[in-house]
Amino acid sequence: MSGSDALDRLARLAGIEDGWWDFFGEWRVVPPETKRVFLAAMGLPADSDEQVWASLKDLESRPWRRALEPVLMADEHSAPPSIAVTLPAEADEVEHSWVLEEELGIRHSGSFRPGDLRWGEEYQLDGRLIHRRWLDLPALPPCGYHRLILSGPKGPLAEMALIVTPPRAFVPEVVERGAGAWGIATQIYSLRSERDWGVGNYGNLADLAEGAAKLGAACVGINPLHALFPADPERFSPYSPSSRRFLNVAYIDIEAIPEFRECLEAKRMFASPGYQATLARLRGYSQIEYPDVMRLARPMLEVLNRWFRRTCMGDDNPRGQAFRAFQAEQGEAGRRFAVFEALHDRFARDGKAYWRQWPEEYRRPDSPAVEDFVLEHVEQVEFFQWLQFIADGQLAEAQARGKAAGAAIGLYRDLAVGIAGDGAEAWAQQDSLALGVSVGAPPDPLALKGQDWGLVPFNPVTLREHFYAPFTQVMAANMRHAGALRLDHAMSLARLYWVPPGQPADQGAYVRYPAEDLFRLVALESQRNRCLVIGEDLGTVPDGFRERMDRMGIFAYRVMVFEKLADGAFRAPEDFDAQALAIAATHDLPSLRGWWAGKDIDRREKLDLYPREGQAAEERAARAADRIAMAAALAGQGLLPAGFPVSPALTDTQAVALAAAAHAYLGRSASRLMMVQMEDVLGQELQMNLPGTTTQHPNWRLRYKADTAAILADRRMSDTAEGLRGNGRG
Repeated sequence: MSGSDALDRLARLAGIEDGWWDFFGEWRVVPPETKRVFLAAMGLPADSDEQVWASLKDLESRPWRRALEPVLMADEHSAPPSIAVTLPAEADEVEHSWVLEEELGIRHSGSFRPGDLRWGEEYQLDGRLIHRRWLDLPALPPCGYHRLILSGPKGPLAEMALIVTPPRAFVPEVVERGAGAWGIATQIYSLRSERDWGVGNYGNLADLAEGAAKLGAACVGINPLHALFPADPERFSPYSPSSRRFLNVAYIDIEAIPEFRECLEAKRMFASPGYQATLARLRGYSQIEYPDVMRLARPMLEVLNRWFRRTCMGDDNPRGQAFRAFQAEQGEAGRRFAVFEALHDRFARDGKAYWRQWPEEYRRPDSPAVEDFVLEHVEQVEFFQWLQFIADGQLAEAQARGKAAGAAIGLYRDLAVGIAGDGAEAWAQQDSLALGVSVGAPPDPLALKGQDWGLVPFNPVTLREHFYAPFTQVMAANMRHAGALRLDHAMSLARLYWVPPGQPADQGAYVRYPAEDLFRLVALESQRNRCLVIGEDLGTVPDGFRERMDRMGIFAYRVMVFEKLADGAFRAPEDFDAQALAIAATHDLPSLRGWWAGKDIDRREKLDLYPREGQAAEERAARAADRIAMAAALAGQGLLPAGFPVSPALTDTQAVALAAAAHAYLGRSASRLMMVQMEDVLGQELQMNLPGTTTQHPNWRLRYKADTAAILADRRMSDTAEGLRGNGRG
């Protein structure tokens, strides 16, 4: 085998695909240089032929160097599993033992001589003969995460995660009966009220959840709530988080914190003329100024935390006890996150925001220097834990209020596809990630030059070796206080498009993930948390992926403006996928009115986002045809008059009529869940995010003109809700 052949084999074993079909129908071969970069990010050096051979030997022999595989997945109600036991041939007659610890604490045990087990195969490893045999367990434990420990005469030899999974994800009854259910989709930061501090907050979300439920909505869909960067508030994209396991503290409703009502220092600060003037200015902006919001909020939060420590941390104080219980529940992961926040706070002031720029002794979470820092800065670390305690409590309150008001699902959360490489999760879980590369997307109609999202992916080579815990912990954290979860770019369960550092976004390659295992883990967490799962399956979708989603009970994501037939006509309502969520547009598209007017095309042309001359004109022509087709589809259902204008510009009345017709159309669809975007109902021209841009468009900063209470009371919203109820939804 030549060096190039060995490189190709190593890349395939690691999951790197040989090439991909681009949007224009051309096969793009992945060059050797890209493979070497990706392999290095997976911990498989491949800069030279010698390194390639060594990495190939390492990867091929790993299953023979360990007594147990890291993970065994078993189906609920299947036969008792057989465990592959891999030991040197000379151990055949040596007594060994095993212990199976079920998740709830029940223990099972047994002993065996390897030579007595059912034969498997053998392998020569470094001149030593290795035997693999099969250990048959007497019974299958229930659904959940269990641990099998193998021991020899000198003690434990290996540990395996035995994970038993259900056949399908959880699907709530409300989307199974009648015509299904509907919900309201929004962005939490866009919400307004008399109690926001320049950005929407968890209190606003609670008001919306309760009000939407009273209108008949089963759920309220929101943007990701992931932790961002408090020490660097310019980093405000909800899809580029510091950690997906913890919450964004910028959304804390400060006036709802119990200490705010009690602390005299906080009251004086809040009542001061300068504070009130700044607050009024921030509330009046049409776009969020995140640094100004944090400069106003941070000192107040510190004052309230000091008051909390002074008044609530006694042994007999229920609120203090609740905080300690929260710390214990969050465990080591919660503590490490808070430690990162404290370190990031310190070093960002010195211009060293990236943890790889910190002094070397702080770059690993388990270093002695980090432990010394924690001992010296206990109160600061606990301040960040307290912020999570507050945010978690307020999010729980939002879910509780929505459910109490009649929402069958409640909050519908969103999970970003990856994390920022300089954030808390990357620092805490360096061995589980492919540091040095980023996730993106090849060219598609939304971003014709491709996209580099700057997000760090899981390392598919080491994910199983960490018992899939990094993946399942993220899933569980985002199903907390929620009845539904959207997986942004759900294709990441099967493969991700990686981009080499410093290269254009169209120079990447696809990397495969253990799809079968990840799908089953999603189903397990879905059932455990009674949480509906919606997979955003837009863009380039691998063969068989949607069929697998359907089998596993994971809902598809159907966007009306993309639901067209080969002849350009829009799909009839009854032909929409049943196991799906239907919506008019998404946060990456303009509102329905903006789409009709081609505002997204105008913006992309102005910002030079088209890869070739004349493409904007082609898109305008296609959009004109789409307007005609949509008007015909809506008129065909009797929802718009036959003469509805198809020119780009609409009057306010026409925009509202278009939105009402589109929502009625989706309300009639076969999809079991449909969502209503507030900006569409109100006929506003908003686009929350323009893919392919950063500062060129006010991404993640736009706010609604009216507050939440006024929107819920708006006749257009109540008419939409009434129409959906009339179609049998809810």
